[in-house]
Amino acid sequence: MNVVIKKILRSKAMLYFAALLLKIWIGFVFLSCRKVIVGQPHLDEMQTTKDTFILTMWHRNLLMAPKTLVSSKSYASLSSNHVDGKIGVFYARLTGVTPVTGSGTGTASKRPVKNKKGATGLRHLIRYLNNHTCVWLTADLPPGPSRECGRGVIALARLSQKPIMPTAIRSENEIIIEKAWDKFIIPKPFGKLIILFGAPLTVPRDADDETSEICRQQLEKNLNELHEKAENLLKG
Repeated sequence: MNVVIKKILRSKAMLYFAALLLKIWIGFVFLSCRKVIVGQPHLDEMQTTKDTFILTMWHRNLLMAPKTLVSSKSYASLSSNHVDGKIGVFYARLTGVTPVTGSGTGTASKRPVKNKKGATGLRHLIRYLNNHTCVWLTADLPPGPSRECGRGVIALARLSQKPIMPTAIRSENEIIIEKAWDKFIIPKPFGKLIILFGAPLTVPRDADDETSEICRQQLEKNLNELHEKAENLLKG
């Protein structure tokens, strides 16, 4: 019986239904909240540029990510083959994002790294960036550490020569899953919603390991500053 229940819960129909409920819930949260935008010049830059870019935020804000996307642009994003990732594939499609199979692994992993098709996914994302499609990615990777920027987004920016646009989004009413590696956030309706856009970061084409690491640390710093600014604005 347990095996049958697991198969039903992991069926495409149930995963699609779960993703649809998420989309409806996030839409309701967004409509019910009073929006405050920080970094309007950076948002304007994304809206007016004819070039593509890489949008990134911390993994814990994943559910609200579609509400940071510029509606005039098209997007692609990585999705894993894990059950959560499959829900993410449906959620991405429902929100107008093209899913690309592949994912990375955070440095907290104590197991041998499996082939998650990260390199293949990276090549696909570069093709999208070169063909009028922006890319959206989470900067930190499961199983963590949380809010530690991975190297993948830096490599993507270097190889594609597209800028990284850091973002953050936080709501006044939230459920925080403390046991999750990223302290995952489930937003609740009503109250204030803070959407922040940071300055773009460009990685030099000829960046060596040392320069790439400096860029990685800078992006991590930028994202944390946006996240902390959102928390301070919600307290004020």
